Amino acid sequence: MSSQLQATDLRIDMLTFDQLKGWKQAPLIEVFNDYLTLNKQVTKKAEKRFRYDLERLDKTNNKHIKQFIETYYEPIMMTVPQKEHLITGYHIFHAKADYVKSRAYSIPIYQKPNSRQERFHTHEAILAGALDGKELELAWLQDSIDVYLLMMQGSGLLTFPDGNVKKVVYAGSNGYGYKSISQYMLDKKIITQQQRNGPFIKEYLKKDLKRARDIIIHNPSYVFFKFDTKTDFSGAAGSALKAMKSLAVDKQYYPFHSLVWVEATIPNDPQDFRSLVITQDTGGAIKGPQRGDLFFGVQKEAEYNAGLMKDKNARLIMLRLRNND
Repeated sequence: MSSQLQATDLRIDMLTFDQLKGWKQAPLIEVFNDYLTLNKQVTKKAEKRFRYDLERLDKTNNKHIKQFIETYYEPIMMTVPQKEHLITGYHIFHAKADYVKSRAYSIPIYQKPNSRQERFHTHEAILAGALDGKELELAWLQDSIDVYLLMMQGSGLLTFPDGNVKKVVYAGSNGYGYKSISQYMLDKKIITQQQRNGPFIKEYLKKDLKRARDIIIHNPSYVFFKFDTKTDFSGAAGSALKAMKSLAVDKQYYPFHSLVWVEATIPNDPQDFRSLVITQDTGGAIKGPQRGDLFFGVQKEAEYNAGLMKDKNARLIMLRLRNND
């Protein structure tokens, strides 16, 4: 952990595994094996006893994996008083698109411009045509809200009139910091706290696109895209995301491909979410050690529950290798 972080109000609480809700019943096989695959260099550098026991570990036996984790890892919970406690959800956005501009498909998504000068336009300026005539259009979407929601998720699946479905992924940004439009809408009393969720805001914005444009430009950040032919969707760590097993975090506090125990409530799920996940992504809105964004998946149906996900009572607990600061 960096000296910069140690100089803040960061608090680290050492926990026991008995303090992790649901730990005793948790299935660990899939996530732990994924973790080992993603961390071959880390495990190679671990102490001799760790490597010896890992080599002999039955990696198909949940009980043995649990015992191994309890022996070699320690649960720590990091908090910073001024940082929010919140777990939200994200997903792969689905939208209709076309290869050419038309009345039905009038708003482009852009490739990343080569020059920094061309990239450094605000969201508002780009919507006003700052990149027109540069031949950077990748595809045309139906409205600015579809483009905005695609940018918020960072990647998506576009369905074209000829039936082709193409994957687009993050290719860079304009360099402006992210600002929450839901916070802006709350501050302006456009929505209530109860209405501050993905499905409601999307419906509100779609009802009046002119009004919506005046709202979304309050976030100056803009995302550029590229087509991608890989089957899986990857996070910022470069590894394939898995539904409900991949977490976006603030990488100031969590190295990528760390193990994190999540305790949260999932919308429309009567069972409490108590699960081991892997840190594989980050995002402009993810700030603080108790701020996370849980990946809900690729299926179109994931959008609704991901949009409702907002748990301020959740806990993120990192499982850190013992004697490994």
